[in-house]
Amino acid sequence: MPVLGKRVMAFIRQSRFFFAVPSILAILSTFVVAKNYNIMQLFLLMLSFLLIWSFMSSVNNTYDIETDQGSQLMKTQNPIVTGDLSLREAKTLNLALPVMSIIVAAFVGQYWIGLPLITIILVILYDIKPFRLKDRPFGFLIASLGNCLPFLFSYATVASGFIFQPWILYVSASLYTNGILVSRYLPDIELDLKLGIRNFSASYGAEATRRVDIASTIITALILMIGVFRGDLSWIGLPLLLISVTLQLRVLAQGAEALKNPRVFRRFASGFVPNSVSVVLSIVGSAMV
Repeated sequence: MPVLGKRVMAFIRQSRFFFAVPSILAILSTFVVAKNYNIMQLFLLMLSFLLIWSFMSSVNNTYDIETDQGSQLMKTQNPIVTGDLSLREAKTLNLALPVMSIIVAAFVGQYWIGLPLITIILVILYDIKPFRLKDRPFGFLIASLGNCLPFLFSYATVASGFIFQPWILYVSASLYTNGILVSRYLPDIELDLKLGIRNFSASYGAEATRRVDIASTIITALILMIGVFRGDLSWIGLPLLLISVTLQLRVLAQGAEALKNPRVFRRFASGFVPNSVSVVLSIVGSAMV
């Protein structure tokens, strides 16, 4: 592969765009709900979001080099660790991406500019010492909170104001609980303990981690069902969610030790996308009625 192609692929891996899919769909749904068909605004908003998302992912890879070198999940996924991206290049991205996102956000709307600004603060708290909440028992809540922000800021922007209807609370809570993937650290729990990292899994053990994920998976389904029964959300996303949650619970039923296997964890974590898509479908469906 040509050098330019390798650099592009390294940037894509550094940005982890695949994990942004639920947020992208949530943003698109806000334009449908608000009946806002301003294509230029959508383009700029999406560009600003992808830039700040890339920043968030790049900083995470940059400050996780030590742990990712021995990680079963990340040692082949972090382009800095694999040598496809230099540390200097990563640090350049870490400085340039948020500035670019803020500049683009200034052309989107007065509310949207709050997203990159708040994201920068959350990234500093989550990834960078002396804060580094990622290595503390309940630091995962920072990442979960971040999953709600694109939807909320997008809706406030395209609807020209904050209009908090009941179904917005449902989708926010669903994405929030659905984002609590504390078992993400189970495959590397021995490494974390060796390095003195005290995230939730390392602090409370594999079984407690599994129970939190069981609870969050069930709560995600219950929240959507409540929204459907109240008439705030469409039923259209419910079948997909129930199928996805059932498959996730089957994986969790294998036990805490099984989740330490990276392949088993990936099967559970893959439900994050369809779960979020189902919520988006129900939002869009309620707006089409």
